[in-house]
Amino acid sequence: MTTSVIQHGVGKAGRGDVDRLKTVLARAFHEDPVFTWWIPDAERRRATLPPFFALSLEAFGVHDEIYVDGEKTGAAVWGPPANPLGIEDEQEFSRRVEAIVADVDLPRVYEIITTLEAHHPREPHYYLQWAGVVPERQGLGTGSALLLPVLQRCDREGLPAYTEATSLRNRRLYERHGFSFVGEVAPASGPSLWRMWREPRP
Repeated sequence: MTTSVIQHGVGKAGRGDVDRLKTVLARAFHEDPVFTWWIPDAERRRATLPPFFALSLEAFGVHDEIYVDGEKTGAAVWGPPANPLGIEDEQEFSRRVEAIVADVDLPRVYEIITTLEAHHPREPHYYLQWAGVVPERQGLGTGSALLLPVLQRCDREGLPAYTEATSLRNRRLYERHGFSFVGEVAPASGPSLWRMWREPRP
């Protein structure tokens, strides 16, 4: 375990952390370019993101690959090699998304999902679905510490990792940890997402 992980108290999230982490991720991504395109109205975005992230945390939580810092100011949500996209029941997940997201915003969320799925790698890998830190704690090393447990496992197991950066700030964070840019994708009228791939290190 690295010094950074120890300093930030990073460990696996428990079931009781979901209620806190849905708000953490909602705050982390409230001004993100992809999320502001998806839900342009700020108040609607503020209302939609917490239940959306609660659903995502519940879906990925069955894989026990969600990491949180000791102060619960950030989270990293991973899908395992056996099911990188994390969702076990896609129809049920879609039904619940439709119950959360306003009708006016639904076409954009499905456009993002189908675009990303079409470009998702097929070989086994760890998939970083979300990594976010509340705004007032960004730039203090929490995001890096949250990534390290799974990236170190990738190196031990000889497996790659994959994610999509939704902002230049995120892209630079991932590049510092060995990810390389492998392609750009974007919804038809939306912002770019950068596809990032990391080969295991010896």
